[in-house]
Amino acid sequence: MRERIMGTEVLVAGLAPGDAATVLTWLRRVERTFSRFLPESDMGRVNAGGETEVSELFLVALGEAMRWAETTGGLFSPWLATELCRAGYASDFAGLTRATPADAGRADAGRAGVPQDGRVVAGGGGVRARSGPDAGAGRADGPRAGEGRVEVDFERRTVRVRGGVGVDLGGFVKGWSVQQAADALRSRGVRRGLIDAGGDLVCWRAPLDPPWGIGVEHPLGGVVTTLEPPPGATAVATSSVVRRSWPDAAGNRLHHLIDPRTGRPAGSDCLQATVITGDLGAAEVYAKCLVILGTREGPRWLATHAPTARGILVHRDGTITTTPGSTAPSGGCVEAGR
Repeated sequence: MRERIMGTEVLVAGLAPGDAATVLTWLRRVERTFSRFLPESDMGRVNAGGETEVSELFLVALGEAMRWAETTGGLFSPWLATELCRAGYASDFAGLTRATPADAGRADAGRAGVPQDGRVVAGGGGVRARSGPDAGAGRADGPRAGEGRVEVDFERRTVRVRGGVGVDLGGFVKGWSVQQAADALRSRGVRRGLIDAGGDLVCWRAPLDPPWGIGVEHPLGGVVTTLEPPPGATAVATSSVVRRSWPDAAGNRLHHLIDPRTGRPAGSDCLQATVITGDLGAAEVYAKCLVILGTREGPRWLATHAPTARGILVHRDGTITTTPGSTAPSGGCVEAGR
């Protein structure tokens, strides 16, 4: 069963029709809640400014993203909506044209409420939590740089953004929500299934079930490797600077993976990073961090932060680096990294 949701093609396989329909219904709800491009979504209303009452779903996912921002020291950041708009990613990628970064920022300000004169908050991933979401109450503050600030009140279920900061959960919430769906099905005893959202996927199976075959695409064409995950659940996430890219007014290629340290599209030597681990939200975070850090620093960082995760990195020249335990290149089946 396939459907376009969250700006990408979702494939649900190995499930009964009713279970597949439940997954798609859940992912549509996630899209309605977190899309930057729907002014009526929680995300659209938050980025319009002021104090905004949001759903519990929004708070739970935002709290998880804030936790990851703290865990990675801000290398992953949920506070980059304004920077994405300034780079030119101000509308659904399917309709993205040759608008200049300045034009895109103005268009998004008029439609989604991002202030035209907002100041860039570079490296705004630091979280100063007085009482985090795990407590179910209290407040947490996001980035501060000048007047740039996000205030999250978990007790009152409100979010306030100030000073040009914008919230974007992007690929993280896609991975997080797919993982939530897979966990719910497995807790009900569904023994085999695959949920693939644009190449970021969770698959699981019982020991005697046939294995899934997952082909990791090479960003320059072909297949990097084929994975055959063991019994149990496996998550695979890929971040790439190739697919979601666009030209600026000068003809330079820009992309959607913003380095929080600079507020600009990441400029490392890594075209693509794939991470294989046990949780898709975590894999999304790790893959983005690898692209930002590059093919030399990235593997060392992953070994420190997620020693059981496996990484496959593609250099700008097309060569491949794998972290210990990752598979070597071969053929392909279900594709990851589209």
